[in-house]
Amino acid sequence: MINKTKYYIAVAVILIATAFCGCSEEEGEIVRLEATEQSAPYGENQTAPAEIPHEKDPETVKVYVCGAVVAPDVYTVEADMRVVDAVNAAGGFSLDAASDYVNLASPLTDGQKIYIPTFREIEEAVNAGNVEGRGAADEGAGAAGGKVDINSASAETLMTLPGIGRSKADKIIAYREANGGFSSIEDIMLVDGIKEGMFNKIKEGICVR
Repeated sequence: MINKTKYYIAVAVILIATAFCGCSEEEGEIVRLEATEQSAPYGENQTAPAEIPHEKDPETVKVYVCGAVVAPDVYTVEADMRVVDAVNAAGGFSLDAASDYVNLASPLTDGQKIYIPTFREIEEAVNAGNVEGRGAADEGAGAAGGKVDINSASAETLMTLPGIGRSKADKIIAYREANGGFSSIEDIMLVDGIKEGMFNKIKEGICVR
């Protein structure tokens, strides 16, 4: 009886040992497999990420923007920009800028000087016969058919209207620059300080083109 008991105990020990060794071997194989996969830079179905191409810095040019702009100076801008972009870099047009006399779509070149004239300069040049107005000399001066074009007249021309001094002339120019001009002569009453009474005094002498 004792010998049979020892026999069964021995068999049980052998079975347990065999099972334990089998698990260890399987676990060892799994560990080795995982280690192999982790050591590879990319899996079997994976590819190396594509390299991101390095973007070249845009080419630039230096231009001198001066005249009737907010901040005349030398500016560095991208080479494919236009005159209008250079003017914007300089803070935009000043209130008395005669922007219509400059080709804002012109391409830029390195070392270019961009001069923005004033309405007064254009008026003086037109009167001197040095340049042509936009169709006629008096139109270039901000007048049309004996009337003052409130969409293009210089401050000096606006001041020829009754009751319009320097302050109101500057406000008229500021308003049209900010709002893209006047649609009708009545719109001038939208300017601060110009009411119906003053409009009635000047309406016969103004126009919009």
